[in-house]
Amino acid sequence: MKLISTFLACMGLFIIQAQCPNDNTLMWDITPTGPGDTQTANCAWGGESYPFNVTLGETYEISTCGGNWDSQITLYDQGGNFLAFNDDFCGWQSFISYTAAATETIYAVVDEYNCSNNSNCGIDLSVTHLGGAAPSNNTCLDASVISCGETVVGSTANATNNGGVNCGTSVSAPGVWFQIIGNGELITLDLCNSSYDTKINVYSGSCGNLNCVGGNDDDCGYQSSIGFASIDNLDYYVLVQGYGGGTGDFEISVSCEEINLNTSPQECQGAVTICDDSSLDGNSDGAGYVQDLNGINQGCLSLEHQSNWFVFSPITTGHIEFTLTPSNGIDYDFAIWGPFEQEQTPCPPVGTPLRCSYSALYAPTGLVIGAGDTSESPSGDAWVEAIEVGPNDLDKNYLMLIDNFTSDNSSYSLDWDLTGVSLNCALLLPVELIRFEGRALQDRNELIWTTASEYNNDYFEVQRSTDLINWEVIKQVDGLGSSQNETTYMANDAERPYGTAYYRLRQVDFNGESELSHVISVSHFQKLDLMAVFPNPGNGTFKVMFKMFEDAPVTLVVYDLSGRIIHESKLQGKEGINDLMLDLTTATAGTYFLKFLDDYGTTMSQSRISIK
Repeated sequence: MKLISTFLACMGLFIIQAQCPNDNTLMWDITPTGPGDTQTANCAWGGESYPFNVTLGETYEISTCGGNWDSQITLYDQGGNFLAFNDDFCGWQSFISYTAAATETIYAVVDEYNCSNNSNCGIDLSVTHLGGAAPSNNTCLDASVISCGETVVGSTANATNNGGVNCGTSVSAPGVWFQIIGNGELITLDLCNSSYDTKINVYSGSCGNLNCVGGNDDDCGYQSSIGFASIDNLDYYVLVQGYGGGTGDFEISVSCEEINLNTSPQECQGAVTICDDSSLDGNSDGAGYVQDLNGINQGCLSLEHQSNWFVFSPITTGHIEFTLTPSNGIDYDFAIWGPFEQEQTPCPPVGTPLRCSYSALYAPTGLVIGAGDTSESPSGDAWVEAIEVGPNDLDKNYLMLIDNFTSDNSSYSLDWDLTGVSLNCALLLPVELIRFEGRALQDRNELIWTTASEYNNDYFEVQRSTDLINWEVIKQVDGLGSSQNETTYMANDAERPYGTAYYRLRQVDFNGESELSHVISVSHFQKLDLMAVFPNPGNGTFKVMFKMFEDAPVTLVVYDLSGRIIHESKLQGKEGINDLMLDLTTATAGTYFLKFLDDYGTTMSQSRISIK
């Protein structure tokens, strides 16, 4: 106790204690690892100085409270400038709460009263990092509203880990919250421009009852992004956090787009039907728009890297085996969920996979009788037990994901071995036609069609009709067999009839089964019919008669054999019979070509004429 100081204070005289000088012996660093951490120098002596690093705006507590000798604390910055001082905050000991004015190293100078040395181990010096003010959207209840097309920058520094449940990826770090209202479109949340290793989780429902939608870690380098098909007017909550407890600055961008998820085999909703034991070749160049795997359904897998989805439905009992053979040096994984009632098949799937292989071997993988396990980690042998189909499993759907973990666009082959099992081919059409259209060109009708996926597709027949009753095959175009990629085909009809022609496609499987497409029409109407040019040969004056099928401007052009134009005139043709006099008396004797052109320069009719 400072008896003299107390006595003088009681007499109405106040002595202001100044800081102790920065002349103590430098000791070891006691920098806290982050907010909430405390570092302690045990057995601190008077006359020692302890450095620690601080961050601008962050608050730190420096304390000798609980010691048994009269201590003082003085703070100096790295340039030797005085920052703060305390004596006797907690009895004979001292305490300083300091908010950093810069990011730098500061020094806690420990002294015994009055600024003297001491070799007694009676105190410990501690530094606690409290952090700064928590972000305004630190909790789910305080989530910031974001919308389509918006980009927001922020930081998880000083945030707390408060309430997010594992969803697609674990919740392992302090984070901040956003809210977005579903609009029935695909919503993509992108953290790819963030400056630290991020993770993202998406939930639906309410803050008191969060339901997992999906999560992601490291979709774009060390940063993350996720897409999900939103439900109109449903609230979604987004947790932005870091990997392994880390915090830092981030940028979140929101994009929305209308898309038909049923057309892509990279989406669960676009799953391709497997209905026999034919070999299937495929590959993928991405995970689609929606990350269908999450913490609830992924089982032994992590997330989709480059994926294809399939669906199959047994109609007889037995065993299902297959061999998935990747290209050399490629790691493919797979999972199978089910069985589900056909009308209640969920996309994405729910629950733990029925079969799952995450083996890290660059080797064939699949289902085989006697494998002994139904799920395996990266250390597995790449084979899991065959699926036994019982009576209660018939006419139910199984969903299968094949994933290229290596993510290099390499192909694979899938060979099925069905013992007693027959599969239902009526789940989906073997070829998914997403476009069939035609147009009339100058000399032909052009037909174009596009498939989103194909399975067991041998060829297409292009059929034509003029009355929608009688059909003739005008072309045969080979299919790709099996493919999960969008493919466009084209056929030309150079023998098109006058007027309207109707077209349809007949898609034929390798087993002879076929499906007919919808019907399209293409109209080609002749505008002009050249009836006569006389006399021909002539002396240079000709009468030209032509029939117009509608009122329209036309151009009459005459060329010589070298292609040089010797006459050109523009006419307004009238529906019905037209005639005109053509004067070529200045031309030399020889052979010429007469053409009628429409407004687009297309030849409607032509004839050869001669001048004597």
